Amino acid sequence: MNNLTFLKIQTLELRSLLESAGDDPIAVPQLRERLADAEKELQAAQLQTGNLFPRDVHELPRAALFLRGGGVQGSEGIRPGLAGEALIQYEKMFIEQALHDEREAARNAGRQRRPRGASTPGLLFMGTPRGSFGLEFVPQTTEDGSLLEVHARSLGNVAAALVRVAGSDTESLEEAIAPIPARVLQPLMQFLKTLAQYGAELRLAFHDRPGQSLSVSQIQKAAERLERDMTQEMVNLSGTFRGVTRESGSFDLRTDAGEVIMGTAADHLTEDDLERIDGLTNRPCKAQLQKTTVRSISGASSSTFVLLDAE
Repeated sequence: MNNLTFLKIQTLELRSLLESAGDDPIAVPQLRERLADAEKELQAAQLQTGNLFPRDVHELPRAALFLRGGGVQGSEGIRPGLAGEALIQYEKMFIEQALHDEREAARNAGRQRRPRGASTPGLLFMGTPRGSFGLEFVPQTTEDGSLLEVHARSLGNVAAALVRVAGSDTESLEEAIAPIPARVLQPLMQFLKTLAQYGAELRLAFHDRPGQSLSVSQIQKAAERLERDMTQEMVNLSGTFRGVTRESGSFDLRTDAGEVIMGTAADHLTEDDLERIDGLTNRPCKAQLQKTTVRSISGASSSTFVLLDAE
């Protein structure tokens, strides 16, 4: 993280702490002094970069997970296993969703893929807001802040995925997961499974939209349904590669066993990767795929594939 990004995050965190301090006669003066110093450093750093009109730190997208119930003791503390695994799986969901959203943004801008050398998106843990025990995040920013809006949408899309899978009893699992990027599903399942194991309920809060909640019962039912009716595995197949489209990322592979496998290229693959893979068209290859299988109420199963790489 560069110094400018660090100062933005520090200033945002101090503002959050000041808001939480209320009328505390000791903490408030100290936080105000620290905030004033941080704002001066931030202003000086922004002038050094030549960016006279930088993005306001207030606009950094934020999200918080508030947990209550099993594994949580009010607003005082949380079991390390619950907090640690929730943090890990939530960030994994965000990374895969952000990669997908960055690819969509690139395509809308006239490119097919994320630029070569683009950094992997991630989250920065900001602290623990008051209330039921909370874990607060902001996306890890790029130098020019160009992806903040994309990553703000990603935070919302992760929440929407959780609510879609756990908050509805009317949709089939296949319908519920259809809009969710396939690479988001494994950490989503692990996230809900962890909360279910501890008997925790979840409230999602954001900087720019109403919060959303999932009860213990909803989380447990969703975790059970995912574990029972969905499997994901990495498979390596040999066959003849029959091409990949740049616009949609769709690919076609005829295996040595004569089966035709179709699906989409993974969001992390760059334009250079697709160029290399497309060079395998009509040639024997070994493909690494992520296979997602969903079992319907009738007992029938359907599978989808994501191309991770081919050589």
